[in-house]
Amino acid sequence: ARVIEQVVARRVEARCATLLLGRHLHLPRLLVFDLDACLWTPEMFELSSAPTKYDAAAGGVRAGSECVRLFPGALAVLRRLTDPAFSAVKIAVASSTTEPAFAATCLDQLVVTDEPRVTVADLVDYREIYPANKGRRHFPALQRESNIPFSEMIFFDDCTYGDNCRDV
Repeated sequence: ARVIEQVVARRVEARCATLLLGRHLHLPRLLVFDLDACLWTPEMFELSSAPTKYDAAAGGVRAGSECVRLFPGALAVLRRLTDPAFSAVKIAVASSTTEPAFAATCLDQLVVTDEPRVTVADLVDYREIYPANKGRRHFPALQRESNIPFSEMIFFDDCTYGDNCRDV
């Protein structure tokens, strides 16, 4: 299962990088990212305790003996999104984690750039983080909140136990 997650995460990272390296002429108005096993690892349900503080030496947020880290490709994409060329692109996260408080702490603490210090939370305009179907709950909420039509959104998700992309 871990190998499948890593392969899927690499594919998502590659697709994000292709999109964000300017190889497409039309940028979406809203980029929506899943969190667990898509932007970071380990998944929130795998943590033995709540995430606490960013550990620069470890490159992630400490959660007991674990450390939540952004995937290298996800970090590269998020860094690219700090470029003024992408200022018109809004960013959202949609996660059906059973640990929304853990995810919020990771968003708030994970560092994208040091100078100036930018966290993932600084980049995120909209958050939909709660256990629910992304197609029926998260995306309608994102559309209402952002007033961006679905046709102007792009969604990245690694889900291996269902098909969140099809549901959306």
